[in-house]
Amino acid sequence: MKKYFLGFIVLISVLLLAACGQEEAYEAEPIDEEVDTCAVCNMMVPDNQHATQIILADGKVLKFDDIGCMANWNEENSDEEIGAEFVRDYHTEEWFETEDATFVYDQQIMTPMAYNVISFQNEEDAQSFIEEEGYGESMSKDDLENHPWERNMEMMEEMKANMNHDHDHDHEDEEM
Repeated sequence: MKKYFLGFIVLISVLLLAACGQEEAYEAEPIDEEVDTCAVCNMMVPDNQHATQIILADGKVLKFDDIGCMANWNEENSDEEIGAEFVRDYHTEEWFETEDATFVYDQQIMTPMAYNVISFQNEEDAQSFIEEEGYGESMSKDDLENHPWERNMEMMEEMKANMNHDHDHDHEDEEM
């Protein structure tokens, strides 16, 4: 009987150690363009390469339309326990963890809220983007923590003017 009891204790110990050693696996949630809004700017989150998300340790999912919005949320909520952060590859739109990303910043890069930062799953793709476009600065996740998250207001005004222009054309079409 003593032998079985000892075996039982060893088995329970091994199972407890195994359970403690496993990190909870977080997975990015799909974007639902009908209902998902940015946790910072309240704009609709399009299902595109700019969408990002944070999954809190308690399982709550926060979605963002721009990497800059996610960075601002992080800064304002530094006391929150984050389970995982996800960004999307600029070319493939595949989700992956932010810590594995290479980012590219340049004021000419158009993003939804004009923070001008995009993400790549591998550094080679980021470098190729910079070489092909002729602009951009490669950055790591650590670099982003010291990045001045300022919006390109000139780009915002240009995007707003284009939206108004497109909206005016929609009304012209309705009148015809």
